[in-house]
Amino acid sequence: MLSNRNIAIGTFLLLFAFMQVLWDVPSPLPTNQLFMILGMVLVLSRSGADDRVLNWSCILFLGAIVLSIVSNQIPPFFKPWQRLLQFVFLMVAVSPMIEGQLVNRLRRHMTMGVLWACGIVAVVSFLTYLTGQGRYLDGIIQGYMGITSHPNFLGMFVMVAMVWFSSLYFRSTENWERITWGGCWLASLIVILLSASRSSSACALLGTLLVVYLRFRKNMGKLFTAVVVLFVAFIFSVPKLLPYMSTMMQKGMSRQSDTADALVAATRGSIWDLRIIELRESPWVGVGAFSCDINLPNADIFYTESTGSIELGSSYLGLLSQLGWIGFLCFMVVAIPILVKTLRYALNENTPYAQLMAALMIPIFIHMSVEGYAITAGAVQCVILWMVLGAANQCDRVADYPVLWEKEDPITPAQYQRYKEEEEE
Repeated sequence: MLSNRNIAIGTFLLLFAFMQVLWDVPSPLPTNQLFMILGMVLVLSRSGADDRVLNWSCILFLGAIVLSIVSNQIPPFFKPWQRLLQFVFLMVAVSPMIEGQLVNRLRRHMTMGVLWACGIVAVVSFLTYLTGQGRYLDGIIQGYMGITSHPNFLGMFVMVAMVWFSSLYFRSTENWERITWGGCWLASLIVILLSASRSSSACALLGTLLVVYLRFRKNMGKLFTAVVVLFVAFIFSVPKLLPYMSTMMQKGMSRQSDTADALVAATRGSIWDLRIIELRESPWVGVGAFSCDINLPNADIFYTESTGSIELGSSYLGLLSQLGWIGFLCFMVVAIPILVKTLRYALNENTPYAQLMAALMIPIFIHMSVEGYAITAGAVQCVILWMVLGAANQCDRVADYPVLWEKEDPITPAQYQRYKEEEEE
């Protein structure tokens, strides 16, 4: 039966495979494509013609991607049309491109599956660290990978998990719940420090602070108490956390030391320079979606011809270089209105659903400035980005979120406000 619970569990299991958690075990199936195709089928099957609403800003963004492809001679090994088809599957499955009552509920449950999958990855990675079974990246900087295939992947998952655990902590009513979610958050903090991903660590802490601020902003006494407690806890925990930050500090010092020429060239700054050059070459339509200019100096360091994958260095610079200003502005037309609406309901209506979405969106948007995955449908970071956008777009219709899955229709922001007013009387 295609119940809400089964959808959430199925999403969780598929995303677990998508995260390459069991990457040492060969899989005969392309699990990332299966995830998006299944999501697309579910969306289309649960959206009746009379209930279906198209988000034209998303369609405009897809049009900008097509324009960038047809306007450029892209090397065939980048497979732009195949990657575009994969991205269309992603947009249909998780983005706000197609909406409706049943589709929106499906996306909310898929989002719950994503949040729990990230949480499980964080906690299991912590346990494997304690038992010595976790994996490390080979090389000069040996960042912790946990049960994923790269420290940057682990950092993104744990960043989302820390926001989720902090949200669960502050909605807890029992002491055992607070101990459980607080312990999971602390374990996640240790894992993200071990990964040596500074951007993910900073964004995770920002997301946690946003959860605290949005929850207590109308109660200055509680907000002040929470800030004091967090500050004191931070002061006393720094000496305990320093051993877990050794790889991160080593990563910072390595930038000031002499290394091999290839490693010096392979810095984020060098990647950004290439993206800026590509933007100047073709400012309006870019050099082509899912591709790069292979003729630039040192460009071959940052792409793999056998797979067609590219190291963009930044989602925003990647959008500008691949799609030009037209594609970049089309993306902003999709993302900015959703962010503004989410913040409005989080700040003015104080709905828990909008507050959770805002605490996820803002760190992800900041994280995108140093990691390139805005249209990389094969990356789970891209799935998380568009799934959060699809879920956040519903904050004007949904006021609260379940811990697991919805057992009844969610209350609207207006109903939530009436409930809070009755509670205060």
